[in-house]
Amino acid sequence: MKIKKKSFIIELYDRIEVFFYLLLMLALVLAISFIFLEVFTSWVHYLKKDEIIYFVFFVLDRSLLALMLLEILHTIKITLKGSIKLAIEPFLMIGIIASVRRILVLSVEIAHPPEGCVVSETMFKHYMLETALLIVLILSFVAGIIILRRCFAVSSKSSVS
Repeated sequence: MKIKKKSFIIELYDRIEVFFYLLLMLALVLAISFIFLEVFTSWVHYLKKDEIIYFVFFVLDRSLLALMLLEILHTIKITLKGSIKLAIEPFLMIGIIASVRRILVLSVEIAHPPEGCVVSETMFKHYMLETALLIVLILSFVAGIIILRRCFAVSSKSSVS
């Protein structure tokens, strides 16, 4: 009887967990939809002000944000399929995308500061330090993906033998 009660509680927890995953998936799909809606409706604003370069960076920034959300959505899908294997690679990809996105935003902030604002030498050094740290972060994420793939390749070869 005790085992039956425990399995009921575990089953209830599993159902609640799936329910929240589905709610999160719905929220992510809505967020991605709103991002694309914002991109498609804001082009008029940028063209009126003759700021095409800002529009390009805006589209790139929003596209990378949407890509990050899609990677998170993909990770949730893998989780819901019941895969026991821990999927680390999607999180590393999200980290790479987020870091590249931040580097792009930094480069726009440096190249095109807001009107009336001048980028001082201190601010420039701060931007360069942040960019360098982001590059190191990207390289470490890429190294992590390479290590994961090599370990997976070695483990799958040994299981075949």
